[in-house]
Formats: sequence, structure tokens, C-alpha cells
Amino acid sequence: MTIFILRHGQAEAQISTDEARQLTDKGRSDTARVVQARIADMNPLMQIWASPLVRAQQTAVIAAGYFSGIAIQTTELLVPEANPQALIKWLGELNARSSSQSILLVSHQPLVGSLVNMLCSKPEHYYPMGTSSLAAIRAELIAADMGDLLWLDHA
Repeated sequence: MTIFILRHGQAEAQISTDEARQLTDKGRSDTARVVQARIADMNPLMQIWASPLVRAQQTAVIAAGYFSGIAIQTTELLVPEANPQALIKWLGELNARSSSQSILLVSHQPLVGSLVNMLCSKPEHYYPMGTSSLAAIRAELIAADMGDLLWLDHA
């Protein structure tokens, strides 16, 4: 399985609730540029999953625009405070059903950083995941310490 992990683009400052924060114009353009630069490396993309928070949904819509026919699916497993081990378990279940697939996860810090580092057997904060950062990890068996970082791009 190839797992693409995209942190949402730059978002506006918190005005009312964290969940309602939207992407800035810079967040939109950074996300588009990072995804567009890796389209060839991400094909064939099979699924897109995103956090339910507005900025992640907006980021997922931008990414989905580069891949025809893929609907965005939403899961609470991708909210910022989600448990990375629960997410890895869920990814393992997806992989067991179809090990040749590739999936894009659109989420937040601290989850994205923890996930990349945990899958690739690195200490916390080893691989930075700024806004609009996009990582690619290849793993035959989805478990902590079993992934290989293919590349990591930043806005």
C-alpha cells in the first residue's frame, strides 16, 4: 500500500471554533502547487480520506480536483487529536482488503507528524509536516516501523 499524507493548507486564525477555520488564499495555492507537482507519483490514487474539519475538507477538495472520479470520504480518525495507532490499525484493515491500493489522507498536526514518524520508525518530530506538506510512504504490512518514506514535499 502507498499512503500519501497531506497536512491541510494554511488556515485563517481561530475566530470562533477551531473546527470552522477555513483555508487562506495562500493555503489554497500552496496545496494546489504541492499536489500538482506530484500527480504522476500519486497515480493511480484509489481513495481520499479527510478529517471532518473545514480546512481539511477544503484541502481534500483541492487535491481531489487533480484525480477524476474519486469521492472524498470523511473519518474522525483524521482529526488532530486522533490516536495514530488506531489510524494505523484501520489502514491495516484497508490494506488487508486490497494491498495494491494507494490512499490519500488529509489531516492535521500533531496527527500527521506522528503518523509519518511512527510508520517510518523515526522519533517524534523527525520529519516535519508544515501546512501543505505531502508525504508518500510505502508499506507492505501496515504497522509501526514498517513503512519506507518515498518522499516528503513542503509548500
